[in-house]
Amino acid sequence: MLTFCLYAALLLALGALDACRRRGSLAFFVNDRSSGALHTGFSLAASCIGGSATMGMAGLAWQAGSPAFWWLGSGACGLALLTVFLARRVRESGAYTMPEMVSAWLGPRARTLVSVIIMPAWLAILAAQFTAMGKLVAALAGMSPEGALLAGAAVIVAYSCLGGQASVIRSDLPQCVLLLAGIAVAFLWLFGHDAAPLEAMPLELFNEDFGPDRFTYFMVIMGGSYLVCPMLFGRILSAKSAESASRGCWLAVFMLLGSAALIVAVGVLCRGFVPAGVRPDDVLAAAVGLLPPFVGMFLLVALLSAVLSSADSCLVTASTVFCNDLLGRRDVRLCRLVTLFFGAAGLMLSTRGHGILDLLLMANDIYVCGVAVPVFAAMLMKKGTVRPGAALLSMSVGGAGGLVSAAGGGVAFAYAGMALAVACMLLGRFMRTEQMGECSAR
Repeated sequence: MLTFCLYAALLLALGALDACRRRGSLAFFVNDRSSGALHTGFSLAASCIGGSATMGMAGLAWQAGSPAFWWLGSGACGLALLTVFLARRVRESGAYTMPEMVSAWLGPRARTLVSVIIMPAWLAILAAQFTAMGKLVAALAGMSPEGALLAGAAVIVAYSCLGGQASVIRSDLPQCVLLLAGIAVAFLWLFGHDAAPLEAMPLELFNEDFGPDRFTYFMVIMGGSYLVCPMLFGRILSAKSAESASRGCWLAVFMLLGSAALIVAVGVLCRGFVPAGVRPDDVLAAAVGLLPPFVGMFLLVALLSAVLSSADSCLVTASTVFCNDLLGRRDVRLCRLVTLFFGAAGLMLSTRGHGILDLLLMANDIYVCGVAVPVFAAMLMKKGTVRPGAALLSMSVGGAGGLVSAAGGGVAFAYAGMALAVACMLLGRFMRTEQMGECSAR
């Protein structure tokens, strides 16, 4: 409990300092566009390796073995595609948020629809981070689940309100270093304690606990969420230049691949250490209480860093998109109020008892099908070549497929929604081309 309190106090002090020194919408929204390649890369990695990617992924590895690598591995693939095709375009757009940039390709109505879809999706992701934080604080401090959830959420919301994007990016580098160091220390101790589970683990793409259908889902849905992501775009838009953005993205890709392998190894090693019967989501939290105090403290700091670095990014992303793209205002005070509102809404959602993986996949179903895939397809084309009506139809159809899938209708609805979304986007371009050809003939 003492470690958590000290960590929270330091984080809030840094946030208050940033709030006093760096004022204005440019700092709150895009960190004054001052991030170099190193800060951009570490901030991207810290945002991706959140509570779900540590506690959830380690639990999945404990259960399914090496295929759990694709939780973050698929994200690294998606981020690599983003880097190759879009990173420079994103930074050169000069936008404040992802929906603002999308409007240059698909029009103002598409900007509004993208923003509306982002809101519930990012609330689900935020709730997953709150859930992870609650499990962690409860295991360490002996608090009730409700009290631990409230305490963890309060720290995340307070810090996010203070400095916005500037505070988040500034703290991401040390948080990412602490995260990787803590996981590495836990790995070394567990490997020295009993290496048999890791040595006996076969390297597989999929197995009985993680079938081909699940592998495909992770690569398409989880990986797709990194293609067009407002949280990641926020980091790219905060970079000093297009070159810094591109180099930072590549750094993050390699960090995700290395982190995925390390977290999977820790999860598998926990098979010989954490008692049977523990829920997969609770494996790392249980390990913290069983490890020697010195090692447990390192792992605790790592998990706190993972949750905080991702959760504050979710909150700032949601609040800036809401203010900039739905309300049309870049008012820092308003953004702070909206951040409080989203924090409360995410806390309410996290109390409904969903698992970390359930919340994350529910958000990804809706977002990837309705936004990421159609917008990625549109951004591969030239600006203005897709008719706005076709773009709206594409996102509506994709979002509907994702919603049905998230509601339990089956993954086939998500795949169908994505396919129809791309078809509508291509049809919109074809119709536009035909229309321009007829005008030229006249």
